[in-house]
Amino acid sequence: MGKSHKFFRYLWRVNAVLILVAAGAVTFGIGALLVQEFGTRAARSREADAGIPVAGPNVNSNLLLGRASVVEGTEVMRASLQRNSDQTKFSSGGYSSETRNILFIEPGEKAARWLLPDNDHVIVETSDITDEKDANAKRVAATAVLVKSATEPPESVVGKLLLFDPPGKRIVEVATNVRQIHVASISGGELRILYERDRRLVLAVFDPRSIAKLREQEIQLPQLK
Repeated sequence: MGKSHKFFRYLWRVNAVLILVAAGAVTFGIGALLVQEFGTRAARSREADAGIPVAGPNVNSNLLLGRASVVEGTEVMRASLQRNSDQTKFSSGGYSSETRNILFIEPGEKAARWLLPDNDHVIVETSDITDEKDANAKRVAATAVLVKSATEPPESVVGKLLLFDPPGKRIVEVATNVRQIHVASISGGELRILYERDRRLVLAVFDPRSIAKLREQEIQLPQLK
């Protein structure tokens, strides 16, 4: 009886030590995650403070102006207005971002211009349509974007399909209730956009110079046999 009692006493001591070690490991892990989270938030806060301030009605929207780039074949510069999202994390630990607007900067003009009048929408698709007649002088003729509501999951809602010229001065609303852009290209002097609207394929054709719509038609899908 004494040996059995001594055995269980040692066993309880070992279990107590193991429990303490496990509790310490869990506490250390939680502490490391908190340190990483606070560090990431602090870094993002410093980045926001150091970035270009963007005026808007929602000062807590965490908006950052991305690095500008030159639109191919033009002198126009373009930058995306990004909003970092705390809700979605990549597996690598980084945060995703949403494109809320596009800023156009044109040499010789003092004021830049926005594509959208607010930051309440998300630009989920962007397709530059490049004229490649001359391989040595490629030029973006127009850009098609799909704009959806920022309050709904982008994969579950439809949005507006917009088409605009490189400086963003001519903006055409192609269609509403659009789910996806399939193809945007230029060929034979025509600019073509194939998109999905109301569970149908639609082909819209535009003049690449004026961005004016020439025609539009629904594509009939043949039945499978």
